Amino acid sequence: MKDFAFRTFIQLINFGYERIFHEEMSNEVKKFFKNLSYVGLGTITTTIFSFTFNILAGRILGPSGYGEFTLVQSVAMFLYIPMLLGFNTAMVKYNAEKEDYTRQRSIISTTYILVFICAIVSMFAYYLFASQISNLFSVPREMFYLSVVFAVLFVFYTLTTSTLRSLHEMKKYAIFQPIYGVILLLSFLVFILLNFSSFKAMVFSMYLAYGITGGIILAFIRKYLRFAFDISWADKLAGYGSYAIISGVSSVFYLNIDKILINKYMAIADVGVYRAYYFAFINTIMLFIGIFVTVFFPVASKHGNKEIMFKRINKIIPYIIILGLPFMIGSGFIILKLYGGEYPFDLKLALLFGIAGICICVDSVYGWLMNAVGKEGVKITSFASIILALANIFLNVWLIPLLGIEGAIIATIIAYVLSIDIVLSKKRYLYNSKEMRC
Repeated sequence: MKDFAFRTFIQLINFGYERIFHEEMSNEVKKFFKNLSYVGLGTITTTIFSFTFNILAGRILGPSGYGEFTLVQSVAMFLYIPMLLGFNTAMVKYNAEKEDYTRQRSIISTTYILVFICAIVSMFAYYLFASQISNLFSVPREMFYLSVVFAVLFVFYTLTTSTLRSLHEMKKYAIFQPIYGVILLLSFLVFILLNFSSFKAMVFSMYLAYGITGGIILAFIRKYLRFAFDISWADKLAGYGSYAIISGVSSVFYLNIDKILINKYMAIADVGVYRAYYFAFINTIMLFIGIFVTVFFPVASKHGNKEIMFKRINKIIPYIIILGLPFMIGSGFIILKLYGGEYPFDLKLALLFGIAGICICVDSVYGWLMNAVGKEGVKITSFASIILALANIFLNVWLIPLLGIEGAIIATIIAYVLSIDIVLSKKRYLYNSKEMRC
């Protein structure tokens, strides 16, 4: 039954592939779609659990409680930056290039030691300057500490899942995705049954999901870990990571600053409404792009000719735009209704969030292909991310007081268009990727 389902899936993919690219799939392409099917199945399964988690939380906690959780998560996304410093992306890049056990073990072990040191130093700094940092984010001290723990566990989970991706272990990666989702939802239901119905129920559920899943993955990859630090690999990881972290820092700003500024200029309930719209209208298509990128980046890093991949992506983008917008608006309407009457539907907002989702997808696909080039590629995406972040901050500060939530999403659209334009203006690096690979 399983073989029949997989053969049917490949036949459908092959039909679409031939219609778009006018050629039959090679064995390499079939392997790519096989891994894509693993990751897709795992990700969609866990999304069902996380979807239920968000809907229940949004209904039970209301916009204010949902907004408080969003703030904890958003602040945590700033705090994790100096803990990870882009080392996970560098690990995926270099590990995926060559399937050699000794090389991979050296890269992974060195990466974990670097991240551990960065995490310890960061936590110490957060403890010393807790008052100043919490005031900077305009959150209570308790919420700040919750965010610190959130950041640590998020780094742990991200590092372990990135390790599986770097080893091309997509089947295992897919298996662990539903485990995360099951733990997340069951934990939240237990908290609710115990009458613990505050935003902390969401936070603690995320703690358990990140911590337990990451711990299980760590047990499976333990053969790649040893107490050995390779200076040469540390230098390479730091070199690539120094540019990747620029993109990481920028992405944290442009993905979270809108929520923090909405809280500053409006009310915490508006943060909850904004998150509900984002989850309903953008997360659906981001789910599919996330599945694609999870498999695509390691494969693109290993592939010598980025020009071919670039031309194929150009043929796919129109389908994302034409089919993506009506899909997001339709599915988003249904999802938003599940949140309840406290989250009213607004057609103008739905269109804006749909357009933003398309821009995010296009930027993600082109950006990760450029990252696969090497240092030169990640320099370009880092610069694009900086412009994206600066434009997003400026536009949010200007437009949120004028237009409210609409202003926040308009700022997102404009900023992503600028980023896409910058990456495409440097497409010549994709044509010369063989010489620049490092």
